[in-house]
Amino acid sequence: MDADASEESSTGPYRVTMLDLGRFVVGAVTVMAALAGLILGIRAELYAGREDQRAEKAEQRAAAEESRSKEDREKAYANLVDFYRMGSEVIVVNGSSRVMAMRLTLPASKVTWDLDLLQPCKQIAVPNKALLDSMAVEEPSVRLTEGDLVQLRLEFMDPMSKAWIRNSGGALARRDAWAPSGQPTLVSSEAWNMSAQDAPQCDGS
Repeated sequence: MDADASEESSTGPYRVTMLDLGRFVVGAVTVMAALAGLILGIRAELYAGREDQRAEKAEQRAAAEESRSKEDREKAYANLVDFYRMGSEVIVVNGSSRVMAMRLTLPASKVTWDLDLLQPCKQIAVPNKALLDSMAVEEPSVRLTEGDLVQLRLEFMDPMSKAWIRNSGGALARRDAWAPSGQPTLVSSEAWNMSAQDAPQCDGS
């Protein structure tokens, strides 16, 4: 009985000592510090990710602005050239301060009316009938009607040697080269080609 009592006494209820409490506190602090470090690490990664996204977006905006600025510079002269219909005639305008080589074309029929160099701040009015008559005289084999002129477009080369196309609806597009495709007919001796007037776009310039 005495041996049993002694064994029971040695394995009795465990008492928490100050040393144990200290170890627990140290362990808890270590775990909390690790969790805090993990949380801070995650937040730092998220912040860095957001910063990277902001930097990427800023770079994209800067690239887009630069692209637009470059495009605006390239179109500086082209935007000053106009081409539109007014009743039964076509109006061609050079609203810039530089001469430009220009021509009216019908790609489907492979014919061209050469406007030569339209002077700065000048415009010409070309009657549809005059276009048809001049082409009939120069090239009798070319059969055109006024309905064909709906597809008429203006091709021109700006002072930077860039070729452009503008249709009568106002749309502007770059052309790869000034030389036309196929074998267009050139007509440059029409009276209307020699009667340019002042372009209102240049008033006050």
